[in-house]
Order: sequence, then structure tokens, then C-alpha cells
Amino acid sequence: MNILCIDIGKGTQDIIYFNTEKNKNNIENAIKLILPSPTSIIANKIKNTNEDLKIDGSIMGGGPVNRAISELQEQGYKIEISKNAAPTIRDDLDVVRRRGIIIKDKIDNPNIIFGDLNFEMLENIFKEFGEEFRPDFVCVGCQDHGFVKGQSDRITRFNYFKELLQITDNPFEYIFKQETEQLNQFSRFNSIIQYLKNSGHSGFVMDSKVASICGILHYAKENDINEFVGLDIGNGHTLGVSIKDGKIKALFEHHTRLLTPVKLNKIVNKMINGTLTNEEIFNDRGHGATVVEGINPEKILISGPNRALFKEYGEYVYPGGDVMITGCVGLLNAYNYNYEK
Repeated sequence: MNILCIDIGKGTQDIIYFNTEKNKNNIENAIKLILPSPTSIIANKIKNTNEDLKIDGSIMGGGPVNRAISELQEQGYKIEISKNAAPTIRDDLDVVRRRGIIIKDKIDNPNIIFGDLNFEMLENIFKEFGEEFRPDFVCVGCQDHGFVKGQSDRITRFNYFKELLQITDNPFEYIFKQETEQLNQFSRFNSIIQYLKNSGHSGFVMDSKVASICGILHYAKENDINEFVGLDIGNGHTLGVSIKDGKIKALFEHHTRLLTPVKLNKIVNKMINGTLTNEEIFNDRGHGATVVEGINPEKILISGPNRALFKEYGEYVYPGGDVMITGCVGLLNAYNYNYEK
């Protein structure tokens, strides 16, 4: 059985193609790819398109794509986009229209196609080294702020975490297998579920921050660390959790650019002793915090591209022997937990 784990970030898309027969329990022998992120790839295409844009496809991560579109608009080019793809720019389509972008029900002869997943590209890459790309199950990690009109996306996103924690304290269960009422607020997650359904693939989607935490949890279990703080310090967001006996006891999310080592250390210490409040993080322009109880951590385990921010206070983790695949290891373990019990 082939399990595709793909963790889609702002800068890279990190991929493990795990064959349960060939690789067994040794993830180091699996096919591993670190590629530019979909939003980076498509942004480069837009930058090299010296003509009006006609965009179709589905919702995907924005960031570089949105900046590339703005630069093209400043040069005087017209932008047309399908209603399906338009939330990539902004979930509130009125905001998209106010930017001078034309939204249409249908785009004829598009020159740009949006999408987080591109299996055709992966098929071509696999052909180059003589492998057939045929995943039996697909695990996808990405980030979605969520959208409720008139509400801060910081509130929407963190409400999602709080609601999940009320349902279960096991991060391996934080997956979307199919369309749910909650997915109405998370258009990017929903778009991936639709892509998998339309392409005939079984799979699930998980928030990429949670996937990283699951990777850290796997590393902790392998090293007999039972009570710990896990930090994923990303380019945009930093997610911190306290975990005991495999269960989340507290979590917070902040914007990495607003953190210093000293500030993050204070936040982590408050989370450890159970005194961290949601208001403290939100009023500092972060997303929020929720605490069940304090813990006595054996270790502070750190991952993410900006992990050096907290180097002096903890130690780096290398799930599967490589910090770049922390999220993929988390996705694979979420698959094992939910489907191989």
C-alpha cells in the first residue's frame, strides 16, 4: 500500500511516499521530496506572464500568489478569476472585487490554474526515477485561517482549535476525512477534500501546525519522553502545546514575527504552569490560548523553519531523521492511528 503524505507550507511542499511493504516501519527508506510550495510555483508563473490573467482552478494557499497578482495589476494588466478560485485571494469576495479583480462563474481558456495539489507534476517526477506514482491513500497538511464574515480570522482560526480540544485531547484525531458543517468555514481544507474526492483518492486533510505537533509527539514517544512542550515555529505562525501521556493539556498560537526569545519563553512558562490566558495572546495580536492544566515537562521540543528563535531554551527534534519532514511524519502517524488500529 502506498501512502502519500504531503505537507504544504508557504515556502516548500514536503512529501513522503511511504510503501507499507517496501518501507515497513523504516521511514528513512521511503521516497522523500522537498519541493517549492504550490503558491511559490504559481507565483513564479504569474510573474513571467506578461499578459492579462485568466485564472481558474480551486482554492489554494495565497501569500506569494496574491503578491504576484498585485504586481501584475500595478503594471496595468486585467485579472479575471473563476468564483471557485477567487477565495484564494480573499474569502470575502466583495474585497476581491474592490481590488479591481473580475470574478466570473466560468473562465474560458485560462492561462493560470490554481490548486494546492498537482498529481500530474508528481507523476512526471516519479517517471524520471522509474517509479509509478499511484497513492492508495493521501494525507494532506496545510493551513487555513477560516472565514466568518464580520469576524476576525484570528478568532475563527483559534475557535477551531478550542472546539477540537473540547471534543478530544488526542492530536492524531484532528483530521477532516470528509465534508462536515465545520468545513464551511475552512474553504481551503474543503477544496482539498473535494480534490481528493473528484480524483478518486481516499484521504484526509489536517492543519499543518497540528501535523507538525503530531510529528513532535511521535519523536517524543520514540525517545521515551512522556511530558513535554512542543513548539512549531513557522514562517508565519508559532503553535505551542503542552502534552502529557499523549494528550494535549494546553495550546497557543501566535505570529512568529511578533515573538522574541524572551517573550516566547514567558508564554511557554505560563502555559507550563497553567496561567496563560486567551486574552493575553489575542491582545498581543496573536490567535489565542486555551489551557486545561499545567504540566511538569521533561523537555521542550522544537521544530519549524524558525526553530533557532528558541534554541537556547529547548532542543531540536528530527522525526524520521529530518526536521523538514516533521509534518509528514505527523501525517503518517495520524493515518496509522485512525486507519491501522
